Amino acid sequence: MKLRLLISIIICLLLQACNTQTKRVDQAKTLYMEGVRLREQRLSEEAAECFLKGLEQLRGCEKTEKVLLLEGQLCDNLGAMYLKHGLFEDAYAQHQQALVCFRQIADSTGMMNAYRNTGRVVCAQEQFTQTKQYYDSAFRIASLLNDRAMLSDLYLEMGRDYYMRMGNCTQGIESVNQALQGSLNDNDTDIAHMTLGILYYYTADYDQARSYLNEALRSERAGLKMSVYQTLFAIACVEKDYQQAIQYHKLYASNMLEAEAEHSSEAMQRIKAEYELKAQKNELDSLHRNRYLKLYLIIALSVIALLIIILIVRKIIFNHKLEMERFRNQVERNQNRIHELVSDMETLIRTNDELRRNQQTLSQKELMMTQKIMARNKVMVTAQALSEEINNDTLNFELNDNDWTDFVNLTDLLFDGFSQRLLQLYPKLGKWDVRICCLSKNGFSNQVISILLDTQTDSYYKRKTRIKQMKMNLGNDNRSFEEIVNAV
Repeated sequence: MKLRLLISIIICLLLQACNTQTKRVDQAKTLYMEGVRLREQRLSEEAAECFLKGLEQLRGCEKTEKVLLLEGQLCDNLGAMYLKHGLFEDAYAQHQQALVCFRQIADSTGMMNAYRNTGRVVCAQEQFTQTKQYYDSAFRIASLLNDRAMLSDLYLEMGRDYYMRMGNCTQGIESVNQALQGSLNDNDTDIAHMTLGILYYYTADYDQARSYLNEALRSERAGLKMSVYQTLFAIACVEKDYQQAIQYHKLYASNMLEAEAEHSSEAMQRIKAEYELKAQKNELDSLHRNRYLKLYLIIALSVIALLIIILIVRKIIFNHKLEMERFRNQVERNQNRIHELVSDMETLIRTNDELRRNQQTLSQKELMMTQKIMARNKVMVTAQALSEEINNDTLNFELNDNDWTDFVNLTDLLFDGFSQRLLQLYPKLGKWDVRICCLSKNGFSNQVISILLDTQTDSYYKRKTRIKQMKMNLGNDNRSFEEIVNAV
């Protein structure tokens, strides 16, 4: 009797434990779906909270295939949220855990996504050797699965985030072209055209660069168009077309403001949608309440309108002869007025022609003055020479403090007191930090800047990172160093 009672208790406890685990797994699945929905709405903090709660629900559960798949998906998505906020170590740990889960259940698609996401993390940390290894792993799985969409995305990311930052423009161009031959959506196609334009700019093939950049301008995204105009500005500066450069800079600033307005208005759009929904409901209720009243009003207004029309027609008929006479007199006066207007228009045209010629002369003088100012600065001339060709002659330069001071002052002239505004925002910046920011503001490439600083390109990347994190206190900012400088 006691044995039967004991067995019954054990069975009840086992059933309760299984039931509890099933509920926890279901809750974790619900949290995962909610997190994915919030992530699609760009609510990263709320999405991360859902993914964390989902992992907490799975803690202590038996590692079945279903549990491992769900844990891997939660970790992979949580790592993406951490990467978005610059928490690289936490993001790397989550993606590694996702890889462990997907390996245990031999989920090729999950492993492919986890390898790709891990490559993004180490690339953001400038660990380029590991970046290549993780992306190659993702490439192998995508090729085996014949996932054309993933292959296109990987080629685009490698060209944009890896080869461009490594300075391997030829390989970057080849990678992005392979992405364009695959399955890219419209937005990624515009990004690919922009990337090719930037890569051809780095190779000094400005005609090809302009061609792809103009293709990218078909995009409706203000942020992407802002980057395109920045590169077109740099090309115009290299080609010394300063009037065109100023126009591109204005378009860049306009799209930058538009991009900021788009991001800031997303919450307002949701509130507006809710308000409009309530307004529509109230309007529908009001229509049902006042339906008969409006019908009576329409009938009354129709009768009044008919009476008014009758009165108007009678008045028109009565005054027809008088109006015709007035019309003849008016025609004669208008003919005289037309002759006067023609004479005045001829005088105005001549005046406008003179003003246009004077304005063109003034613009040419301003352009010549700007060219003279630009041509006398040694830093600017040296940087432009290095941008065009790197050889023994261009590498044989010597710059003193006066040259750099003149260069900073010239940058202030072109960009409305850029260095003063920069130091107001980031007072910890030193003299050489300000010079680096001015070079970046003028659109010079990383290679040219590193040569002017007499340092390696990798060292210059690290120095930019230190300036961003330690001098500007922007370690959590997802923008690149160039985007931060150009935003000043």
